[in-house]
Amino acid sequence: MLKKLIVILMVIFHFKIFADLESENNNSEISADTLTSGVAMTGRLSNSEDWDYFKLNVNSTEDLNLRFESPNSSQNENQWLVGVQEPRNNYLIFQETLSPSEGSPVDKTIPVTDKGMFFIFVAPVLDSNSAPITEYKLTITPKNFQAASGAFNGLWQDDKSLSFYSLHESLEGLLYLELKKDGTTWKAYFGGRLGNTATLDQVIGPGTAKLELTFVSNEKVEARYKSCRTNLGEICDANGALLYTGSRLFPK
Repeated sequence: MLKKLIVILMVIFHFKIFADLESENNNSEISADTLTSGVAMTGRLSNSEDWDYFKLNVNSTEDLNLRFESPNSSQNENQWLVGVQEPRNNYLIFQETLSPSEGSPVDKTIPVTDKGMFFIFVAPVLDSNSAPITEYKLTITPKNFQAASGAFNGLWQDDKSLSFYSLHESLEGLLYLELKKDGTTWKAYFGGRLGNTATLDQVIGPGTAKLELTFVSNEKVEARYKSCRTNLGEICDANGALLYTGSRLFPK
């Protein structure tokens, strides 16, 4: 059922996969892969001497939010050395050993005082005789960055395993479909997004509601009712309490 649903949604919405893959050899600043703000870059170290270099052009002096993930790692299983170099004097403004694991990404805020081309590297931990062979994901986002239209498009599922959610955003707005796994009534919401928060009105389905989606990352969203009434007119909202946390199933 899930595979069929994914295929149908791909045909309907022509999803663009918002993720990048590193290219080898990107082992120096000259051959660094280009990062896109707010878009995850997937990489893998091939050996203990492999350093992956990336570059990001920053046009403001807003702090950078760095997210480093390893969805297939167990807790404390793998470590990577991650560094960020500023453009003016080529100083390292951030360097730490990071150990993310499944469900536990590492988030860091990096103060920035200059604009220009920043270089970022992912490397084996110094003095280590081996390197993690597991894929990692690196995302860097300026503090007040507005994610591109369609950045969150895809198929989602809530943490209660009750529904699938199809999200499609274009210049006209954001459409969010709730598809119950048990085959009962489905709902549709439509509205707009400002920054990482979307405010949507229910346009199909029983009752009325105003739904707020907060995108914690490219792959996590929190849903809350701003207001809600059943088809009998009864109030069903929870004063902005968290309804569910959603995870993106496709594209990854």
